Amino acid sequence: MVVRKMDEINMKILNVLQMNSRTTYKEISKIVKISDVAVHKRIKNMNAIIKSFTILVNQQEYGKNTTAIFDITCETGKSQEIARKIASIEDVMEVYATLGKHDIVAKARTKNMESLKGIVEKEFFNIKGINEIRTSIVFDCIKENVSLVM
Repeated sequence: MVVRKMDEINMKILNVLQMNSRTTYKEISKIVKISDVAVHKRIKNMNAIIKSFTILVNQQEYGKNTTAIFDITCETGKSQEIARKIASIEDVMEVYATLGKHDIVAKARTKNMESLKGIVEKEFFNIKGINEIRTSIVFDCIKENVSLVM
């Protein structure tokens, strides 16, 4: 992993884009006080840092009313393979390979409890090498942020 030095202007550009990824180069140029061409070049040169331009969806309004966190323990040497299989499940939003008590932590968002049950019974139970799944149902999201605080 290469750690890239970020100057103050690049950090300001990233902060603006994290607040609103649809901000135009011209608007950013006014904020950071450089030309819009320079903003464009800087953003292009940050392609290793900026993974994608995206939006944060209100999941309830979209019909995803149930969120669950899964703590998964796997057979030795199987966690990467299992994590990739879990990541391919449609309603699974995040998958992390972890150190500690559990090998994988995953988050899923589904329409309701019935569809969550379907994920567990039809998807997870068919993945060979999973020893244990502990499921936590999220009843209130206190903070959700995909931005890096700088």
